[in-house]
Amino acid sequence: MSMRRARIGVLVGLVALSASRWPAAAQSSVDLSHGRLDVLYEQAEFLDDTSRDWRPLRTNARELRDIPFGIPMRTVPEGLDEPERAVTNLPAITAIQPVVQSKSDSRVHWMPAIMQSVYYTGIMHAFRTVTEPGTRDALNGPWLQNYAQSLSELRGWSDGDKFMAPYVGHSIEGSVFGYILRQNDPRFRNLQWGDGRDYFVSLLRSMAFSAVWHTQWKIGPASEASYGNVMLHASPGFITLADTPTLGTVTMIAEDAADRYLTMGLENRTGNRMLIILARCFLSPGRSFASMMAFRAPWNRDTRLGLFGLDAEIRKELLSEYKAGLGPKPFTFERRSSWDNGVEFDRTYPKEAPIELAAFQVYESFLGGGSCIGGGGSGAARISPTLQVLAEVSGCLVLHMPQFNQSGDSLFYGGGARWTPRAARKLSPYVEVLFGGRKVTHETDDAALRNKLMKEWNDGSGTLGHFPMRKDWSVEVAHNGPSIALGGGVDVVMTKAFAWRLVSVQYTHTRMGDVDMIRPQDGVRVTTQAVLRIGTW
Repeated sequence: MSMRRARIGVLVGLVALSASRWPAAAQSSVDLSHGRLDVLYEQAEFLDDTSRDWRPLRTNARELRDIPFGIPMRTVPEGLDEPERAVTNLPAITAIQPVVQSKSDSRVHWMPAIMQSVYYTGIMHAFRTVTEPGTRDALNGPWLQNYAQSLSELRGWSDGDKFMAPYVGHSIEGSVFGYILRQNDPRFRNLQWGDGRDYFVSLLRSMAFSAVWHTQWKIGPASEASYGNVMLHASPGFITLADTPTLGTVTMIAEDAADRYLTMGLENRTGNRMLIILARCFLSPGRSFASMMAFRAPWNRDTRLGLFGLDAEIRKELLSEYKAGLGPKPFTFERRSSWDNGVEFDRTYPKEAPIELAAFQVYESFLGGGSCIGGGGSGAARISPTLQVLAEVSGCLVLHMPQFNQSGDSLFYGGGARWTPRAARKLSPYVEVLFGGRKVTHETDDAALRNKLMKEWNDGSGTLGHFPMRKDWSVEVAHNGPSIALGGGVDVVMTKAFAWRLVSVQYTHTRMGDVDMIRPQDGVRVTTQAVLRIGTW
């Protein structure tokens, strides 16, 4: 230990000589927002005394670990018993200065974010073009007319896909768009699960960005509706508009947690490069795809050492020292400092959330017979400690239709007010009323006719000139009418940021007649909701 302190003392003592002999030495900088000293070995550069050429130099990792940042220093080659003999021969390490970002550095790089989102959208369209004959066929029709007609078909909740597409595939799609924004946002680029308020602020920004780009993917000018006219051939539900950004945000949380607890734990146990690459890619598919859209390796991690070159050698040394009990874990989570550059300010946040965003599952029983199940989303803004204004969109698929070829769905949209007399408490009961409209659709498919038309089309090589549209083999009846929902429930505040709307029960009344055998005039809705509370942290 005394020899170690002597070496460090000599290093610090040589500051003046280093500064005077090489005053023009270039300076290297590294982002130390996560406090990881390991990045020193990744980004420090060394100037040779004689040639003045830049070259990497290996040194003892444990000795560098204790050297403070922000000072010029020299390193003593290992095995040298008399450090002072190296005064005239040692290479100099340039100063390592923390990067202090200005407010101008915090602006989102919008052009790269937009271009990467365009790349991802183009890849998805290319996949559809290759794998879907109907998409290729629709390219031959009148574009604007088919696009407008496709948009007019948007209705209901279900889009006809099985579980994996809307609840897994679209969730990953939402996370890709979310990570694209994060990697182009200097303020939040290197966030990790556990970084507190900044982490959740970043999630909200990513969710908004994801919502905009998935809406474009669904109904925008370069969308499924405009390119391939999906809604003319398949069930045109709202489900993906609601679940892609919300479940995509949940997917981002899961990926970040897996990276911190699983992938980082693996990297503290093995230096196997292929195993680490596979773990990073498969446990974080959204982040990996977003990295590729920026033309970076899918396994890239800005918060940890790389996997190749000098970084790989340093990884092996740190890992061997840790396994031998000579050093700490190579990779640990350290909560980053706040955006205020380490200065903490006392802030007083309201206990009543100024803004609440909710995603929920819904079950509705029609009192005239029948029921439906689905989901939706809502947003609420507080205008007083006890009063909120809110808006909601939800939909459900009608169950227990009498024939297998019949289907129905219900879409509710509206706004209203919510009274919350105990909003500052852990248990918060409420009463709400919403006014809006309801669209109910009943559809009868002729499966035999559809199969006949598909055979006649034969992927474009048959006698039928176009891909069969839904209107060719399906009969639809739809009614739209004013609707009201009145009810209440109770919130359980889990954390400052989240609450669970344990149960909400509403009576619904809609002014419309029967839609074939669906009787939606009166019903009882039951929901359970996950609530994101904004402004309380």
